Amino acid sequence: MNLVEHAIKYGLKIGADEVHVRYSRSREFSVDLEMNSISRVNYRVGSGLSILLFVDKRIAAAAVSNPSEKSVEEAVEKAYKMARASKPNVNWMGLPDPKPLPKVEGVYDVRLSELEPGEAVEIMKKGLSIVREKGNVNVMQGSLSITVSKVHIGNSRGIDCSEKYTGLNASLVAVAQEAGKVGSFAYETYSSRKFDLNIEELAESVAEKALSSLHLKPVESFKGSIVMDYDFSALFFLMLTMAYNGFHVWSGSSPWRNKLGEKVAAERLTIIDDGTLPGGVKSSSFDGEGLPTMRKTIVRNGILEKYINNTYTARLLNMKTTGNAASPLDVSPSNTIVEPGDWKPEEIIGSVKKGLFISRYSGMINVVNGVVSGTVKQAFYIENGVKKYPVKECMISSNLYEMLSNITAIGCETKDKGGIIVPIVKIDNVNIISR
Repeated sequence: MNLVEHAIKYGLKIGADEVHVRYSRSREFSVDLEMNSISRVNYRVGSGLSILLFVDKRIAAAAVSNPSEKSVEEAVEKAYKMARASKPNVNWMGLPDPKPLPKVEGVYDVRLSELEPGEAVEIMKKGLSIVREKGNVNVMQGSLSITVSKVHIGNSRGIDCSEKYTGLNASLVAVAQEAGKVGSFAYETYSSRKFDLNIEELAESVAEKALSSLHLKPVESFKGSIVMDYDFSALFFLMLTMAYNGFHVWSGSSPWRNKLGEKVAAERLTIIDDGTLPGGVKSSSFDGEGLPTMRKTIVRNGILEKYINNTYTARLLNMKTTGNAASPLDVSPSNTIVEPGDWKPEEIIGSVKKGLFISRYSGMINVVNGVVSGTVKQAFYIENGVKKYPVKECMISSNLYEMLSNITAIGCETKDKGGIIVPIVKIDNVNIISR
């Protein structure tokens, strides 16, 4: 008997009505860079088991690291005692029954699982060397991590599923100096399920970004267009996922509550959530409660079509689950895809009369009230369709939902930024504020 099955049977034996269990085992190594050199190599192996236990609509959770039968039984007993002492969740309607699962390709790569730490070190040395060849560019930080994992989920209603995964995450942070002047920090990231990292491309890109950020100039306050580069675009649409998260919709914190079938964005915008995307960083055959993942359109041509749900929120909203359970009590997006448009990057920039091309953003994107206010970095001033110069840190101020309506161009190419697959996006009527 495996530990998942043991935890479920033991929970029912001591008096639980229902039990949900998640077991994970992983090994990971990482190579870290700091100040132009390899700073450390880490190796970790571990496992964990988490339990959700239900007694008369009372819910309690417990978790144990590197579990054994004895420690699992102790965790189940603690969860049972906590549940008995808790107040009932009157909205709880039970765990889900099993359903057939899709076969999702590309979530496990044998070559990546066999990669040795020494190979990873050589990869990062090569990336470091490429950046340093630029002469006046320093690598401030960097990392390459490789993860091999297995997840097993089961519940007392018959769900029993497991899957193996691999993951690669790489990043480089660089800054350029010239004649005593320091540019703004530049960074590049890459994530994948397989061993397909092009370290030369990553290093060249971060070095180019760093060099292009020298000779910063201030910009005066104005209202104009912004062009979100891939990293800013990914952050923007990641934050937006909370607006169509079923839990936030049910709780009333999302302005998109009761907006299905209504226009919520510019007609050119389509957003998809896809847990079955082949090779997707956030792909799997099942979600956090063991139900099948799926592909669904959230916003189609500016019209809100669907919320993402687990079983719990779907029942509360009188809907069906969309395979987006982080757990039986939590909802999370899978791969978020913004459909590309038909604009080439140079055409988008060429269409800007006055504005900024922004790679990095640090600040507030409040999904509840829509407030967007923060600092832009790695930005370039655009005038009459031409990138003029890199700008010193300035601020932007707008409203998230107005920005969605003011999208006027979407790029024809996309990049996967950690499971957020986005194009370059142009938004008009944004306040740019000098600092």
